[in-house]
Amino acid sequence: MNTSLFLAINAGPHPPSLLLALARLLAVWAVPGGVALFLTLWIRGTPQHRGSLITATLTMVFGLAVNFAIGLVYFHPRPFMLGLGHQYLSHPPDNSFPSDHATFLWSLGFALLALGGFPVSAGLLLAAGLAVAWARIYLGVHFPFDMLGSFVVSLLVTRAARPLDRPVRRWLLPPSLTIYETMLAAAHLPPALFPRAPRR
Repeated sequence: MNTSLFLAINAGPHPPSLLLALARLLAVWAVPGGVALFLTLWIRGTPQHRGSLITATLTMVFGLAVNFAIGLVYFHPRPFMLGLGHQYLSHPPDNSFPSDHATFLWSLGFALLALGGFPVSAGLLLAAGLAVAWARIYLGVHFPFDMLGSFVVSLLVTRAARPLDRPVRRWLLPPSLTIYETMLAAAHLPPALFPRAPRR
């Protein structure tokens, strides 16, 4: 089933150039886009919102750690390592399951959704995860079950977001705000770069 789904989604020998360009853009730049979104939310957010961003980030790191642990005990080759489909994105021949890109985006999105306060941003991250899942299968570097594994990992680690949020706000948020404000002062920037709270 995994192979059949991959072959159904993977680009053919002569894919449309625009669709191929879109897939490459999503596969490479969705994760940096997620980072940029978090930086924007941090800059424009209140201390309460910034606490949620730290918690979501730690949840994402936990998700990637789970991926790493899975890779230590289970190795699954990528499609191009098995001679399946067509590859349109350069990638080292390492473990395919689960996808770090999808886990990164889905863990952040689900964590923000669980913590509240960022429904639009959470939706954007979850949608970006779906887009990355399609793009990396289309380009021949992942199987569909790799993405299913990432989805499950992201859901599981999100269960830690709420219990983690209180200690984060108590122990990590105050020094993080101090460091941030010190950096702004060193750069001669005002404490609030944007005077009005953003719409989320």
